[in-house]
Amino acid sequence: MSEKTYQALVGRVQRIINSPRAQSEHCAEIQRQPEDAADDWERMLAELGTVENVTMTPLDDDGEIVRVRWNPEESMS
Repeated sequence: MSEKTYQALVGRVQRIINSPRAQSEHCAEIQRQPEDAADDWERMLAELGTVENVTMTPLDDDGEIVRVRWNPEESMS
């Protein structure tokens, strides 16, 4: 696991979450890619799981496809 590969993964996930569609639906599906190291993926999910008002739902048995939902109204209260 290198910081460079981790930052590339985080950047890709941020682009997905910040897309106009995801922002309007307050929901995004993220998927581990073959080039993503398992340790990087687990670290990113663990860090994302610490964000308030964010819920993550695995969509497969391996946890490689995850639905991320957030509630901006709750974070403002």
